[in-house]
Amino acid sequence: MKERAMGVYVHIPFCTTRCNYCDFYSNANVGAPQQGQYITSLLHEWECYSACGVRHDWNIETLYIGGGTPTVLVDQHLERLLEGLMERLKPRNLQEFTVEANPGTLTEEKLKILRDHGCDRLSLGVQSFDPFYLRWLGRSHDVRAVYESWEMARRLGWENLSLDLMYGLQDQTLDHWRHTLDQAIALEPEHLSLYQLNLEPGTPLAEQAARGEVHTVDEETARQQYLLARERLLAAGYVHYEISNFAKPGRESRHNTLYWKNKEYAGMGAGASGYINHVRYTNHKDLLLYTRMIKRNLVPRAFEETIDREMQKKEMLFLGLRMTEGVHQRDYRECFGRTLEEDFGAVIQKHVATGMMEMDAKSLRLTLEGLLQSNEILVDFF
Repeated sequence: MKERAMGVYVHIPFCTTRCNYCDFYSNANVGAPQQGQYITSLLHEWECYSACGVRHDWNIETLYIGGGTPTVLVDQHLERLLEGLMERLKPRNLQEFTVEANPGTLTEEKLKILRDHGCDRLSLGVQSFDPFYLRWLGRSHDVRAVYESWEMARRLGWENLSLDLMYGLQDQTLDHWRHTLDQAIALEPEHLSLYQLNLEPGTPLAEQAARGEVHTVDEETARQQYLLARERLLAAGYVHYEISNFAKPGRESRHNTLYWKNKEYAGMGAGASGYINHVRYTNHKDLLLYTRMIKRNLVPRAFEETIDREMQKKEMLFLGLRMTEGVHQRDYRECFGRTLEEDFGAVIQKHVATGMMEMDAKSLRLTLEGLLQSNEILVDFF
């Protein structure tokens, strides 16, 4: 049987504190005993996948440990997690191994544990270099911790570092954002992810906004901030390869690209999502329920949906058009035996006519203006 290249995402639902904007599943200030219980369940989850009938032909190319904040794990449990994953996954062709980290949670010992177990890429959640915005966002670190963590990682030999930043913050001017970008570029990260702040329902910032206590910048300012970031990062030698992501040539995130190309991946851990054998699923978030199901050797899914052929076509465009290279005509024909024009001609013609898309013999892709309005455009394919 032909091996299928795929990725694995592992979710660690623990943080030092919960940020004011975050709607990802996580628990703050969890002690070592509960961390240990969770790692035991998470590692056993892999054994439960035998019920899916696909483990024997997995060729794992990317591994991504996110959260939450994986580096809040105490050294003992971080090491046990990494050892357990390598023992169970047995990746023979691992091309990228990323771990998310927040400034202030990294130590030399943790960085050594990560490197000793094959991690070759760190994604550091910086978000801002401004003390005011770090407090406003509810971040647990200060500016000094950003530079200390960065310097420590470089000193210990890390050559693939990604940095997350947020824009569209309350009263954030274009000059302030320019200064933030300059500070980031000065660190010479291999990769940057830039996210516009969204007020997600149920988060502290959204609740404050409902009371009129906070706001984000207006749409035009956010647009200008995005264009400024693109201009400065391109000038600094970065490739704009996805709506929100920039990288030095060859340093694009392999794991995230797997998502955007609609490839298979297993999601492990409470609240994690995956896509296997055309089934998209999400695990239970409740830690107690998740653990109980694992103990009964059950795959701990809260939701699953079979993606039929027509939905596969739509998802290929919805995800693939996030990338600046777009969706390749040949890839689409090989997958579905039809052309993009045959299946989506009317929608494509509409957006080509308005300058939001462009298509040639090689690919269909969004223009720069299309990237700026991608949310409105991509839903047209559904």
